[in-house]
Amino acid sequence: MTEIKNPLEIYKALPQTNCGHCGVPSCMAFAASLLQGLKTLNGCPYLEKIIIEQLSPRIIRRRSMDDDHMEVIRQLQQQVQLLDFVEVAPRIGAQLINGKLAINCLSRDFFIDQNGEMTSACHVNHWLFVPLLHYIIECQGAEQRNDWVPFGELPGAGQWSQYFSHRCEQALRQLADAHRELVFEMFLLFGAQSVTATGGADHSLVVMPLPKVPFLINYWQPDDGFPSELNILLDRSAGQNINAHSITLLARGIVEMFRQLIVSHSRDGKLF
Repeated sequence: MTEIKNPLEIYKALPQTNCGHCGVPSCMAFAASLLQGLKTLNGCPYLEKIIIEQLSPRIIRRRSMDDDHMEVIRQLQQQVQLLDFVEVAPRIGAQLINGKLAINCLSRDFFIDQNGEMTSACHVNHWLFVPLLHYIIECQGAEQRNDWVPFGELPGAGQWSQYFSHRCEQALRQLADAHRELVFEMFLLFGAQSVTATGGADHSLVVMPLPKVPFLINYWQPDDGFPSELNILLDRSAGQNINAHSITLLARGIVEMFRQLIVSHSRDGKLF
């Protein structure tokens, strides 16, 4: 039986009317959605049952980024299931409540049960799930040293340095430039603490995405023709408590969360 991996092969069997009754605007889009696992053949009201029976076993759904993401989560959950939460809680700076780890992230508690499932009284941010599971598994319990270093100096950070610079630091700087007061008010709402300015920064604050993974954020406002600057420094101990990739996910998550909050509170629904 020949496998179908090309949407054009599916398209040939469809009515090709582009009626939109399947929920997408065209038959070709429907064919692509089938390969992505977003639709099933039953979604087309005009396909005969015999054609559905003939095509269904032949369609090979492509793996998506969501598939890969969920596979990573499943693997991490299997490792979490083997852990003794009584031992884990003090090591990672969490509380054990009703058999669940209560982990404070940005001043909000997130709960992980023994199956590795995450819940919270607030919105469960997808960007936090993988770093949180890694943190539970990997955190050595190293205490903060107040030895602040650039992300690139942490173990394993080399391959993520460019991403961290552009998608985290520069993206956050752009938000601060456009919505300075709002951005720093949001940081304070999420538990950030102002600290003595570093290197003459106009704003310096420590934010805790995870209990033993502090970020130091420094922002210099544009002045006399000089552009603004922003950096995110990590306490050197972070390298013992979580991996570099998870740190990029945490930082990027903060950026995306702030973007969404700014858009939802803007009068015209625009970011800039």
